[in-house]
Formats: sequence, C-alpha cells, structure tokens
Amino acid sequence: MKYKVCILAAGMGVRMKPFTKHISKSLLPIDNKAAISHIIEKFDVNIEIIIAVGHLKETVIDYLDCAYDNRKITIVEIDKFDGIGSGPGYSLRQCRDYLDLPFIFFASDTLVLENIPPPTENWLGVASVTETEEYCTAKIIDEKIVDLDDKVTSDNKDAFIGVAGVKDYKIFFNALYKDTKLKNKELQVSNGFKSLIDLGLKPKRFTWNDIGNLTQYKNVNKLMSKIEDPFDFSKSDEFLYFVEKKVIKYFKDSSIIENRIRRADILGDLCPKIIGKKKYFYSYKKVEGEVLYDVLNDSVMENFIYWADENLWIDKDISNIRNDKFKSACYDFYYKKTLLRIGKYEKKYQIKDKPSNINGIDVPSIKEMLNLIDWDYICNGIASNFHGDLQFDNILMKKDNSFILLDWRQDFSGIVDFGDKYYDMSKLNGGMKISYKLIKQNKFSYNEDNLGNIKFSHNIPKELDSARRIFNNYLNIKNLDVSKVNILTGLIFLNMSPMHHEPFDHFMYNYGKLLLNNALQNINTLKLA
Repeated sequence: MKYKVCILAAGMGVRMKPFTKHISKSLLPIDNKAAISHIIEKFDVNIEIIIAVGHLKETVIDYLDCAYDNRKITIVEIDKFDGIGSGPGYSLRQCRDYLDLPFIFFASDTLVLENIPPPTENWLGVASVTETEEYCTAKIIDEKIVDLDDKVTSDNKDAFIGVAGVKDYKIFFNALYKDTKLKNKELQVSNGFKSLIDLGLKPKRFTWNDIGNLTQYKNVNKLMSKIEDPFDFSKSDEFLYFVEKKVIKYFKDSSIIENRIRRADILGDLCPKIIGKKKYFYSYKKVEGEVLYDVLNDSVMENFIYWADENLWIDKDISNIRNDKFKSACYDFYYKKTLLRIGKYEKKYQIKDKPSNINGIDVPSIKEMLNLIDWDYICNGIASNFHGDLQFDNILMKKDNSFILLDWRQDFSGIVDFGDKYYDMSKLNGGMKISYKLIKQNKFSYNEDNLGNIKFSHNIPKELDSARRIFNNYLNIKNLDVSKVNILTGLIFLNMSPMHHEPFDHFMYNYGKLLLNNALQNINTLKLA
C-alpha cells in the first residue's frame, strides 16, 4: 500500500525547558537518538515523510539534512505554531497539500515500541490512562471507537497517544477545515478524527512512551537506556546522536561547530573525518572500535601513551607569536575560568566558598588554595597539538589496535591551532582518578551531614590504577611535571562541577577541592607570602 507519514514537530515544547530553549523538542535525545529519529526509522526508506516544523525550525531542518540523505523528507514550515488558533490541528491543515493519499499521523513527542500498521483502515493509537483531563480520550465499545472526548473528565479508559492511520483522508481534512472550534485555545486533530467514527475508527493499542514534559522525558530516556540505573549526564546546550552509521553532534553555540571543524582539520587522521556540517551540527561516519574503558590493560595503556607521544603531543613552534600571549591564554583558561565556574556552582546552590572536611580531611577554602598557587609556574605551559577532553570515553581503539580520538575540544582559551600539553595530560589523569564509565552507571555516592562534613566514594577498577602508574612513569621519563598535572586535575574537576546534575556536581566540586589540597601539600611551589 502506498501512503505517507506526517510528523508534527512545530510546537514550542514549553514543558520541556530548559532543553527546548535552544533546540526543538523533537530533537531531544532518547538513548542517544533524537526522538524524531525513533519515529522516522520505524518506516521503510521508500515511504515519504512530511514533517511540520515551527519553533526553532532550523535545528530540525539541519538535523534531518545531516541524518537522512537517503530518505525523501518534505519540510512544511508552519506560520503559526504558538498562540490562539495554533495547535496540531492547524499544523496538520498546513500539511494538506502534501497529504494527497492515506497517511500515518505522528506527534513528535510520542514513542511506541510496536511496529506501525499501514493505514489500510482508519485507526487511532490508544493506551490506558487513569486520568483523562490531559488527553483526548476514546470511548470504546466492542473494540470500536464510538466517541472522542478532548481533555475533559470522563469515564473513558483509553487516551489517544498521538499516532493514527488515516485511510479516508479527504473526509478527515474536510472535517478538520469545517470544525474550527478551539480547545485550550488550540485547534485539535480530534476535530478531524471524529468524522471517521461513522466510517469505522478502530483502536490500536500500543506501549506508549510519552515525552510531553520534562519528567516524562527523563523517565523515558532512563527506561530506554541500555545502562542499568544510569546517571543523567545530559546537558541542555549540547547533544550526541547516533543515526544509522553516523555520529551527529549538536551545540547551541555555532562558533563551537566552526572551531571543531577547524580543529578536525588540524588533528587530521587522529579524529574522524567530518562529512556533514550545518550551523549547529556536524557529523562523521561511525568508527568501529571500543572505547579504552572497555579494553584497558597495561599493554593497551602503554601503546596508547606511545601513540599519543608520537602522534598527538607534538610541540608547536610559536616563535611567530609573543610567548606572553600563550601564557596569558593559560592564565585565562586555568585561573579566570576557574573563578567563573566556581562562582557558577556557588550561585547554583546559594553557598559561599569555605573550608570543608572531606572524607575526614580538613580542606581549606578554594580561594585560600588558589592564592597558594604559583600561577606564573602553572601558566608556563608547553605549546602543543592537543585533544582537549582526553579521557578514555573519547579514545577509541580500532580493530587493528590503532587509536582514534572522539569529541575533541574546539579551542584552548580562544586558540585553535595549539594548546597546553599539560591540559591534555591533566584531562587524561582525571579520567584515571575516576571512572566516567562507572559514574554513568550511577556507581558513586555523595553525602553531606548536618555539620557540613562531606563523604563521597566511587569505584576505581584496578586497570585504572595500573594505567595511572604507567602514565606517571611516562611523565617522569619525559621530565614532565607530575605536580603540575595534579594541580590542573583538581582545577579541571572544579571547573566541571557546575556543568553537571546533582549529586555529581557536588561530587566533582568536593573531589576537585580534595585533589587540589593534596597536590598543594606535596609540592613546594607555593606562592611566597
């Protein structure tokens, strides 16, 4: 049977903030795949898909362009997607010219587990609900829909879930245009579906995953994740997607995209080749391999360190620029950025920096420790090629045992061509101080008692302890400063803390304090009073 699919992705997604402040709700990732991709990929590649866009439409258009060059997708730009008279019924009416045959209707915030039957008959997707006020509900007798009630209290047991098959499309649209009554100030699609009842509107039951609000979205994402009891590592300003054999990255800041691509050219074969670029997205072909956390042993670590020394950490000749410019960049990156991030964390929880007892150790305030650091020493970096977020989740070992780098940083304090070698090494050190793999599995704890005493714990696999010994041996052989790496590791954790969700942000903040204190206790490079 020939038919089309119509997906409505024009809405504001107001119940999904802060995630929908910069991106359409249809692009929110569910298990590293955009919600709209879960819908699109239920259908054969030969079926044309009509997609209505409105709010932040450019993000949807660009994503689809990066993701699906093998499908026929028609975009319909909705001129009114907010306010009185807007709504799914209005959006669907604007798609009418492209729906000249039976079609499947799909709301972009509806996910189902089952396959979608073709519109060989008129059918409505339903699922059981206990409260009816928030939904269009169906009165069903003998497995036939006899009436629809839109967002009112009723005795109905089944809600319309936002997916349907429309065989008699002309009758459907005639009714949708004729009945202009609004519900909650919006034009609803139920105005059209009611016209199909007398023709025989069948209920089709689905396992419904509704992502219509923030709580539901997080619950569904957790449910569909392949990790047991995962910790929420999501950010509202960047997303990662896996689409068929592509990897797609989104950033709300388009300059990050530009600099990431520039840095990909600099890194060359050390990272995947960019194959698609839009204002807020870039994409590359998925590389087959395993992240180092999954294959780590002494031999792999030694091979990686040798590889990084030979291929990545190559010193740069910066004689053509003033050395104090690089030193100033290091100061901005290590000192000024740390102050900004600490301020962001304190503002987040309305707290003030103060001494703490962390895991039984008395730790000074961050300000006191920062005043002890010899910043001239810290900012005397080594100009080098660099990755920028070099931890084992971002290092892939391919089938031939070679390495490739993922998710590289876009710049070093505004510098794209090079950065501080010590920053890469400190990032790598941080990924051995904690296992991000286990953190994502929620295998850590954090607690603060009534007196403000802090205790946290986390699991460190023996492979990470061994890898850190190999790494420290490399630093000594190369005459690199272990103490500087340890100081920067503490600063990196402090910087990362406000960027994550509770309680991992508290964990990182306090672990950063503890690491910084330990590093300062072990060196004599303190600032003279």
